[in-house]
Amino acid sequence: MKRKDFIFKKLKEINSPDGISAGELAKRLGLDRANVSRDLNALWREGKVRKQPGRSVRFSASEAPSEGRRAFSASSTILDRLAETCDSLRTACEQGKAAVLYPPGGMHMLLLGETGVGKTMFAECLHRYAVEVGKLAESAPFVTFNCADYANNPQLLLGQLFGVKRGAFTGSREQRGLLEIADGGVLFLDEVHRLPGEGQEMLFTFIDKGCFRRLGETEAERNARVLLIAATTEDPCSKLLKTFTRRIPMVIELPPLRERSLEERYRLILGFFKEEAIRLGREIYVSPDVIRALLYYRCPNNVGQLKVDIQLLCAKAFADHVSMKKEKVRIDRSGLPPHIKEGWILNKTGRDEVSLHEGLYVFRPAEREEMFAIAHQEAEQTVYEKIEKRYNELKERGVDDDELDLLMEIDIENYFTYYLKRVSRRVKEGGPIKIIRSEILKLAEEILNYAGEKLCRKFGAEVLQSLALHIQASADRIKKGGKIVNPHLNQVRRKYKAAFVTAIDCLKKIEDRLNIDLPIDEAGFLTMFFVLDPSESKDAEESVQILVLAHGEGIATAMAGVANQLLGTRYASGVDIPLTMSPKEAFERVKESIQPTASGVLLLADMGSLVRFDEMLEDELNIPAKAIPMVSTLHVLEATRKAMLGYSLKQLHEDLKQLTPYDAELISSASRNESSMKGTIVTACLTGKGNALAIKKALENYLTFSRRWLDIIPLQTDDRHDLIRRISGIREKRNLLCIVSDCDFGGKSRNFE
Repeated sequence: MKRKDFIFKKLKEINSPDGISAGELAKRLGLDRANVSRDLNALWREGKVRKQPGRSVRFSASEAPSEGRRAFSASSTILDRLAETCDSLRTACEQGKAAVLYPPGGMHMLLLGETGVGKTMFAECLHRYAVEVGKLAESAPFVTFNCADYANNPQLLLGQLFGVKRGAFTGSREQRGLLEIADGGVLFLDEVHRLPGEGQEMLFTFIDKGCFRRLGETEAERNARVLLIAATTEDPCSKLLKTFTRRIPMVIELPPLRERSLEERYRLILGFFKEEAIRLGREIYVSPDVIRALLYYRCPNNVGQLKVDIQLLCAKAFADHVSMKKEKVRIDRSGLPPHIKEGWILNKTGRDEVSLHEGLYVFRPAEREEMFAIAHQEAEQTVYEKIEKRYNELKERGVDDDELDLLMEIDIENYFTYYLKRVSRRVKEGGPIKIIRSEILKLAEEILNYAGEKLCRKFGAEVLQSLALHIQASADRIKKGGKIVNPHLNQVRRKYKAAFVTAIDCLKKIEDRLNIDLPIDEAGFLTMFFVLDPSESKDAEESVQILVLAHGEGIATAMAGVANQLLGTRYASGVDIPLTMSPKEAFERVKESIQPTASGVLLLADMGSLVRFDEMLEDELNIPAKAIPMVSTLHVLEATRKAMLGYSLKQLHEDLKQLTPYDAELISSASRNESSMKGTIVTACLTGKGNALAIKKALENYLTFSRRWLDIIPLQTDDRHDLIRRISGIREKRNLLCIVSDCDFGGKSRNFE
């Protein structure tokens, strides 16, 4: 049972009418208070738990759980709902209630707050509340007037407010003022500090007696029953007449977004997406990475800017949908503007302080449904997209067919290895069987039984569910007119002959059962499930650990945090080494940070003895370890991304060395007293990393040699002179045997002989 489910179960067992605080529950269950609080708030958002406000918030089990946030009861008012959604506005809502209910016609109010805190929205809520409680009629008007619009023309401004008598000034006509229009309702005066002193004084009579005169009138008086709500971003003591502020005793201050809790900001984000779904009349799918960025990005113009930014995201996603670029109105991390993407970096703690769901947030247009639902992302589609994207990138760079085959072989195996590992983790967590159709699951089981008999292998639950997900995604893709292309088909056919023949037979079973036509390319993908069985290799949870080591306070953890935020993960970790700490103490601190499930450790170190910790870890912990010196944030980002894809320790080390100035690698090698007799082959290209790696892969496939006596180093650069300099540096420090390259070095090649 997950911790959250365990907490919910215990909360129902306690069944206290007064509820229980997070601290009390944590103590009773022997759990960390922060974790209990986070899970209780997550349960509250799902509608499974009720919150009782107070100095210590208390929780109790709800009678009606739902998939998204529970709908508010019909008997609650709009201010009650607002206070429940936004804890920071609880006091303001109580003040607003008191002002509206004050006899006989309510108390005039002054709203204070920065630009964008929601003063207009709050005034609208006050008007709606007055209607709900019967203080105003259902048809009562709500009139908004921005005093800044006529700030440079006081006479015209006063005419707008109080009206104009015909002939009051040259060309004037009879005109009703806003006070007459708002009779029986609410007049909202925004930026009231721009109202000139004369206008403020003219309001005195109306506030005191409820009567006023139009501009130009001297005798006749007009009456109106209007509740005034004024708003300003300025200090009322310095910008408004004291006689004016004395007549508006109810002053309500609205806090800026930065002073509100992340929980409240989270609920605002969900509410704004829900509003847009209703406005568009379409379901909106939002990635949790988008929610995370919106939680933490700088939003100087407060709630107003947050709402506008969400509207722009929805507008762009809707445009992509109607132009057929996307099947759904979907917002993911690739569609975020730079200022919102900064949110991933600005989370200084490196962890989510609000419990976010792993699947897509689905906001439906029905007004009375839950706030949101959760849709699981189709990982299989991601595999297709990654393979296609990688293949197209290599083709655009002009990589020839032989090199392309070698690179795609590496990438496809890495993608499927990572996919199997991820599904394995989800199996242990109780999914993804919930989203697999029963007929697909049964078909996948038959296919694995058949393949097991043919190949004399046994397959675990991880392969069964991952294959079922893949078949379901493939069938849906074909039915929607999508294509399935496997650029590595011929290589799979040659490398895994028996498994490929079996996959052809299984392809026919899928076509007959699901009544679809599948291309032979799909057999290449099925083959990967038969040959990459995680039950016959290391634990699917095992992976290469990325560990950043740097001297100074906060440097290593900051670099790891940036990489984690940009990639939307928690994969990388950092160990800060104070300058006063001895190497022995530093090594002990590093040892404590090694995860027991890691298949290997890649150390990204800044300098000194830290770059030699890999050998020490191998000796003491018997775990494979490699070190990369002169670490930068780019190294951490690249290492984390590739480790998440399932790259081996060796692949990670070789790839990361290409991002490091080779001089640093020479320093690292010299510090280990490597034999100068060890041979080195350099593979080089000027067209990018692809060619050099492809040549290296070909040499490893066709040469027989010992790693102990030979290194193959791929060099990437687009500068011919830089390539020559780096090769010369290798030649000075190592036993350079040969250079394999399609580059023309001219006369310089003699210098390498």
